[in-house]
Amino acid sequence: MPRPVGLTPASRQQLPPAMSTPPSSDALHKAAFLGPKGENADELERLLLEVLRDHVFWRRNFHPRDPRLIDERDKRTEAFDDMSARLRDELSKILAELKRAAPLYSPRQVAHIVSDPSLPAFVGYFAGLLYNQNNVVAEVSPETVREERAYFKALAEMVGYPTFLPETLPRDAHARRSAYSWGHLCSGGTVANLETLWIARNIRLYPLAVRLVAHQTDALASFADLEVTTATGERAALDALSTWRLSNLPIDAITDLHLRIKATLQEGPPARAQAFQEALPSVRRAGLASFLLQYNRAFPDDPARLPKVFISQATHYCWQKNMDVVGLGADALETVPVDDRIRLDTDALRERLHACIENRQPVLGVVSIVGTTEEGAIDPLHEIEAVRQEVGDAGLTFWHHCDAAFGGFFASLLPKTEDGNFVPPAQLDDDLAGPDGLLPADDAEALATLPATDSITIDPHKFGYVPYPAGAVLFRDYHVRDAIAYKAPYLADEDQSGFGGFLGQWTLEGSRPGAVAVSCYLSQAMVPLTPDGHGRFMENCIRANQQLFEALTERFSAAEGELNLRPFHHPETVAFCFVIAPAPGVESVASLNDYTNRIWQQMTVDGREDINQYAFLLSRTEVDVAGYAHILEDLLPTDVVQEAAENGASLTLLRTCLMNPFQSDWNTDEGAFPDQVADFLYDVALEESVAHTFPPAPRPSADRHPILVVEQTPRAQEGLARYLEHDEKVVAHFDVRSCSAATLKDRRDRMGEVRDLVLHVDPSAPSQALRITRWLVDEAQIDPEHLLAVTTQHSNGTDVTARLGALGLPARNVILESDLLTSTRRLVLQLSARRSATAGPS
Repeated sequence: MPRPVGLTPASRQQLPPAMSTPPSSDALHKAAFLGPKGENADELERLLLEVLRDHVFWRRNFHPRDPRLIDERDKRTEAFDDMSARLRDELSKILAELKRAAPLYSPRQVAHIVSDPSLPAFVGYFAGLLYNQNNVVAEVSPETVREERAYFKALAEMVGYPTFLPETLPRDAHARRSAYSWGHLCSGGTVANLETLWIARNIRLYPLAVRLVAHQTDALASFADLEVTTATGERAALDALSTWRLSNLPIDAITDLHLRIKATLQEGPPARAQAFQEALPSVRRAGLASFLLQYNRAFPDDPARLPKVFISQATHYCWQKNMDVVGLGADALETVPVDDRIRLDTDALRERLHACIENRQPVLGVVSIVGTTEEGAIDPLHEIEAVRQEVGDAGLTFWHHCDAAFGGFFASLLPKTEDGNFVPPAQLDDDLAGPDGLLPADDAEALATLPATDSITIDPHKFGYVPYPAGAVLFRDYHVRDAIAYKAPYLADEDQSGFGGFLGQWTLEGSRPGAVAVSCYLSQAMVPLTPDGHGRFMENCIRANQQLFEALTERFSAAEGELNLRPFHHPETVAFCFVIAPAPGVESVASLNDYTNRIWQQMTVDGREDINQYAFLLSRTEVDVAGYAHILEDLLPTDVVQEAAENGASLTLLRTCLMNPFQSDWNTDEGAFPDQVADFLYDVALEESVAHTFPPAPRPSADRHPILVVEQTPRAQEGLARYLEHDEKVVAHFDVRSCSAATLKDRRDRMGEVRDLVLHVDPSAPSQALRITRWLVDEAQIDPEHLLAVTTQHSNGTDVTARLGALGLPARNVILESDLLTSTRRLVLQLSARRSATAGPS
C-alpha cells in the first residue's frame, strides 16, 4: 500500500500520533459512497429504514396519549385510495423521467463540477429532512444549529482560520477583540460571494459614515476625535484623515473602531446609543448612491469615490451579478489578466493597484480563486498577500476574499502542525508538492496562505460530496458580521450569543434548511477534513486527472498527423480544457468551434431515453479570444488568433472535470479508465472529422479515389478489402480494389491505375509483408507516402511497425489493426489527403 502523501519524515514528527498514523486502507471511498453500481445499496436501505423508524417512534412517543388523527377507516375511504393511487402513478412517472438525467454517480461522467453525495451526507440529509428544521434561529432548531457549528469548526480548521465561534460568548466579547472566525451555510457559492461583498462594502465605508455623523450631529461630534491606526501604521484622529486615508484603513482597524464606539455607547445612556444608530448615515440605511451623495455634499473638497473590485479574468459569472446587487455595478468589477497557468497575474495586479494609488482610486477588495471554473487553477494567494503588504506600505488596503467554491477542499490535502498551522510548504513531501508531486509547489504554498484571507467561499455541494443546496461562507474575524446585522423583534436574542440565538440577523438568507447542516456534519464526522480523510478523495481525483491527461496526450500523439490535441493549459488539479484540431489544421476559430461543438454533441446529455447511449460525458466552455490571446498563441496560428480577437470571437473548449474518487479504481480487461476515455474521445473526434470532410452521398464512379488492398486472401469474409467495402464513407469516396501478395508482381504494369496501396500485414507471416514492402519501394518505385500498412504492433515476435519505418514508411502511414475494429476512419483520413492527386504512386 502506498504511503499517504504529505510530510517529509522530519516534518511528520511534528504532528500528534493521531495525524501521523496512516489509515488502515486506501479504500475509504468504497465505504463512503453508495457506489457507481449501487454496491452499498443494502447498507443505505438499512440506514434509511432505521432513520425512518426512529423518526416515527419519536412522533408516536411525543405525548403518546394524544389522539391518532388518521385512523384505519380514513385509509379505506375513496379519497384516500385516490390520493395514494395518484401519488404512486405520478411518482412512477417522475422516476422514469429522472433516469434521463446525467448519471452523476458514474465514473463515465467527466463533464461538470458536480459529484455524487457521500453515504453519510445522503443519510444525514434524509434524517434532517424528516425533522424539517430551519436554522434561522436556535430556538426552533437547536440540534441542527449545533451540527452546523460543528461542521464549521472543522471547516475553519481545514483552511487554517482561528477557532470557530462558540455557542455563547463572554459578556464583554462584543466590546473587545476576540480571535474567533465566523461563517454559516447558505444555498451556494453565489450567495456566499454576495454576502462577502455586502459585508466588505459596509465595513470599508464605515469610517466615512462615522466621520459624516460626527460632522452632521453636534451631540456625536466627539467621535471625530477617535484615533485609528492607518495603513502605514500611524495613529491619527478620524477628523485628521482625508477620505482617501479613511477609505484605506486596515480591516482590523475598522472593526476596532466599531468595537470602541459600541463599548462607549453601551456605557452611556440608551438614548445616546439610539440617537447614534438613527443618525448614522451608513450605506445600509441610505443606500450606496444616497450615502455617497450626502458625504460628498458634506465634504465637497474631499469627496468619496465608488470603489473597485479586482478579480482574475477567469472569474465566475456570479461576480458581475453580485456587484450589481450590492450597488457597486458590474463596471466596478475590473478583471486582471491571467498568467500562462490561468492564474491571476500578480504583476498585472500590482500595476493596477499602484495606478489606483496614483489616482486616489479606492479599492474595495481583491478576489483570489482556488479552483477556476475552466481549469481548476489555483491563484497564487501567497503572491497576492505579498502585493497586499507592498501596496499597504504605500497607503492602499483591500479586503482579500478567496472564492474557493470549487477548490476549497483541496486544503484537506495539506497536513498541519500540532498548533493547527499548515506545515511550511518547504517541508512537504515531494509526493505532495513539487515537480513530480500531486500539486505544484506554489499551489501548495497558495493553499497554505488561506489563513491570511479575510473571507472564503467553499461549496460543500461540490467537492464536499454533500447534496444541493450547500454553500458555505467563512470570515476570519467574526466581528465583521455586525456590518450586516439585522434583528427581527419577534425572535428572541441575546447580545452575548455566539453561534446561537437568532442567526438570521447575521445571514443574507433567513430560512436555511437544517437538513443540509445534518448532512454536512455527518459527512465530516465520518470522513474528517484532513489528509487521511477527505484529502484521500482529493488525491484520488487529482491523480485520475493526471492519468487522463497522459492517456489523452499519448492517444492523440500515437496517430501522427491525424488529429492534434492542444491543451489550453496542462492540468494542475482536477479539470482540463483543450481543443482537438483536425488534420488539415485550423483555418478559423469559427470552423474550430463548429468542430468542437460536434464532438461535444456526441458526449453530452440531451435527454435520450436510453442513457446507455452515453459512453462518456464531457462538457464545454468558452473563453474570449482577445482576453486570452497571450494563452492562445501557443494553441492556434497567430493569424487565426488575431482575426478572432478583432471580431470579438470566443473560442469553445472541451473540458473534463474529475470529481469521482472511483475513477482511479476502474481497470478492466477493456483497459483502464483513462485509456477508455481517451480511445472513445479519439474515435468521436475522428468520426466527426471524417463526417465533415466527406459528404454522405457517393461520388460518381469516375471521381472516386482508386486504392489497391494487398492481402493474403482478397475479398475474404474477414479480409480488409471486404471490411472497407462495408463502410459507407469508404465506398462513397474510394474505389476499393484488391489482389493477393502472390499476384502483386503481375499487376506491376497496372499500378498506375491506383493512387495508393494498402498492405494488410498477415500477423502469421510478417517477413513476407516486409519483403513485399521492400519490393514495392525498391523495385516498383512506389513512393512510401502512397503506401499504407495495416498491422499489429508485434507479429510472431517481430516489431513490424519499427521494421516498416526502417523501409521508409512514415509512422502516420502505419495503422494498427486494433484501430480498425471499431472504425475505418483513420484509414479514410490518411487517404483523404491524396484524393485530389492526379498521378499514380509510381
